Amino acid sequence: MDRSATLYAPWIASVRSTIALQLAPKSTQPAYSTSARLASLSRPRPLKKQHRCSVSQKVKDGQNRPQTGTQVLHFRQFADVINDSLSVTAEDLSAWIQQFLKLGSSQLLDGDDCGEVVRVLHNLDRKNRKEKDKEKTKLIHNLVANVRQAYVSGLLPSTKLVPLRLLSYYKESGHFDEGMTFWKWLSAEEAKLDPVYAGAAIEFLAVYGAGIRYCENVYERTLLQQEGIGSQYHLSPGAISGTSLGLLQGILSARLLYGKWQRSYLALDTAFMLRPTQIVPRFLDLFVYERPIFEALPVFFMYCRGGNTVSSVTLTAILNSLKSLASHISHQRSRTRLIEAMFHVVEAYVGSAGRLGVQHLNILTSAFMSATPSSTVVAPTEMVMDCFTKLFRYFSGHNTVPNSITLAEIISKATSLRHPQLAKTAFQHMLSLGLSPSKSIANHMIKVADSLRDPDILKSAWVYVREGSMSDADEARGMPDPHSWKALAAAARTCGLESFVEEELEQNRFGTLTPEILSEIRSALQPVRSDISTQRVPLSLGTKAAFNNTEDAYAFAKTCTEVSSCLTRMESLQRTGFRDFHVHPVEVPTPFQWPERGEETWQRKLYDELSTEKTSGGSHPTVINNPEEPMGAPPDISNTAIPFDELRYLNWKTINKLLTQAEIWERNVEGSTDTTIRDQMASPRQAGSQFTSGRTAIRYPITFRQLKAYQRDVENEQATHMTEAEWRGRVLRLRSPDYETQS
Repeated sequence: MDRSATLYAPWIASVRSTIALQLAPKSTQPAYSTSARLASLSRPRPLKKQHRCSVSQKVKDGQNRPQTGTQVLHFRQFADVINDSLSVTAEDLSAWIQQFLKLGSSQLLDGDDCGEVVRVLHNLDRKNRKEKDKEKTKLIHNLVANVRQAYVSGLLPSTKLVPLRLLSYYKESGHFDEGMTFWKWLSAEEAKLDPVYAGAAIEFLAVYGAGIRYCENVYERTLLQQEGIGSQYHLSPGAISGTSLGLLQGILSARLLYGKWQRSYLALDTAFMLRPTQIVPRFLDLFVYERPIFEALPVFFMYCRGGNTVSSVTLTAILNSLKSLASHISHQRSRTRLIEAMFHVVEAYVGSAGRLGVQHLNILTSAFMSATPSSTVVAPTEMVMDCFTKLFRYFSGHNTVPNSITLAEIISKATSLRHPQLAKTAFQHMLSLGLSPSKSIANHMIKVADSLRDPDILKSAWVYVREGSMSDADEARGMPDPHSWKALAAAARTCGLESFVEEELEQNRFGTLTPEILSEIRSALQPVRSDISTQRVPLSLGTKAAFNNTEDAYAFAKTCTEVSSCLTRMESLQRTGFRDFHVHPVEVPTPFQWPERGEETWQRKLYDELSTEKTSGGSHPTVINNPEEPMGAPPDISNTAIPFDELRYLNWKTINKLLTQAEIWERNVEGSTDTTIRDQMASPRQAGSQFTSGRTAIRYPITFRQLKAYQRDVENEQATHMTEAEWRGRVLRLRSPDYETQS
């Protein structure tokens, strides 16, 4: 049991006994059978704390909630206990739900209580599915069915939150049949759909497989039923006033799932027009997992530029995607440019007040080492060590220090690439942090000691080889294996530590070595090999001749310089909170930049014609009050020091680029001769099956061939001359609601 459960155990027992006394005899509640239509849904990112309002907090704040003595109070307190993942039993959950149904039918609870109950059950379901607790998952499903039946029967207060939570639960748990039954009742019962739950309904329907046309109809119906909202072009006056971000999230999910990229970008554009600094992270997740990385990155930089929240999980996914792409590229300069892009991504993330973790450091370390050339080409130790010194120092400023995985990656790669000094530095850093090297890393360091003729490293490494062998169940009697002994003997001979090996051999715990192995170890101590040192070129950024005309070394030198300057810039601007993107912008990395088309005067003119912004300075459209979204109007300037009118204009220009990129990408996919790629990427995903909600799989794993094709498209775009009329026509065509029929 965790510490919190132990701490609250007496209080939990008291609440349990109170609830037991309050409950009437248990009645049999209707249970709904599970659907045969299950989907493998990943756990989506939980709501940010600032977007949540717990039950207990509302009680403390005195927000007009029914105050009916100990019954309601204990019910709300126990909701917090369950929500905080304290140890609760199946009996606790059943009793809690029975108490909820009793209080709800007595009109002692409000809508927030009802929504909170479904949310708590939903969170428990996510946790139990992750832990594969089938019994409790089945119980939770039955409890949700009881709540749903009570709501449909009118026993609970009418609220927008219960449909929102129920539809989200049914989508993620895969109980589509029951979810559709509830949706049909809701859409028939409610003459006017509320945007609070309509967005969740659209996303559920998309995953269920209702079809994009049906999802669009629900979206348009909800828009038209809201006062002041029309389905006109999304930038025309009155078209976006009052649109809920939750509703936009639903239709954006549906459009991306069904491959409607153009309408997806229009929905994203509307969201950034509405709240350029308060876009929920889910929008970005959809593009990261459902579109190519060179489209997802500009969206990511739009988020950071406006100071929007980007989750740590999303950053990890972006970095892993870039790392994976780099690992499949043989051309060194193309690979190193992707490594540079990873550092620029981190720079933008931190500038938007993102929190770095050791997992991000591990990915950067692994990617950087994978691009490091072998010492047979060049000796890069000094430049590489300088980069790692700055990298570790920068992460330490964010309360993140390297762990054993980080340093083991450097040691193993540096050893295989024959950079012993780099491996030695990482090993010493590992020991200074109090980390214990594994047996494998210690064996690497024996080779390093041999190469550097360093007796101290050899002795330190052998200690960890011995300790690792003693804890290794596969090793007989805790002995190092013969290969470790032979490596020790060879290194000891080089370091002049023959007597050290003899002392180790004479100890009783190694007496089980066979005579043949002992003979081989002692013979390895006798001869002294003649090492032929190879003259290697020191690494510095100059001409290619400095690297014996080696393209790989020259490309890596440029990367070291770029990474070093990026880290220096990040250190100089390092502070808590947001970066001033107005003075210190972070641009989309070079491999993913789409050329700027259209002169600035053309773009500003068209934007003013289409936009509701005009020259209104910091004015902004209003948004329907949505409990899932932050309340209140945004300020006239973002946390990243960019005025709102300028921020919206910059986002509008980025969307124009993305629309052009996406159109060219889709044409290339449709014309691909590789049927596997075409079927995987051009066709909409099968709804209701293996929909990951952006957590386990990226739909577009870009290959090097596709990246080269994209870069060729960029070059062709740069070489193409466009008049103002041509540029204007392209933008209006791509932004037209009738784009699909025109195409």
